[in-house]
Amino acid sequence: MEMNMFVKYIKLDENKRILVAIQDQFISYLTEADNKKMLKEGAEKILKENFIQLEIGKNIIRLTVKEGTEEESMTLVKEELVKALEMAMAFMSQMNKK
Repeated sequence: MEMNMFVKYIKLDENKRILVAIQDQFISYLTEADNKKMLKEGAEKILKENFIQLEIGKNIIRLTVKEGTEEESMTLVKEELVKALEMAMAFMSQMNKK
């Protein structure tokens, strides 16, 4: 499912991890340490006790959540994490234009 200009899609993989794929032009943001920390803190804040692990690949964020909460957690990620990600990406892209 197409999300927006920053996020390609959000779905569950075969291991019931939440996958958040980032649009290609924003891949470089995922490699920056501050951004990784911000993403992890954001996921922990949104998912609370359901959060287990965050992994960042080349253009994808993988979130492992407590078993049985995958669908509910994915909905929260779609609603909240994507909003936070959009704000962060917009801010960072503005900073790069200066």
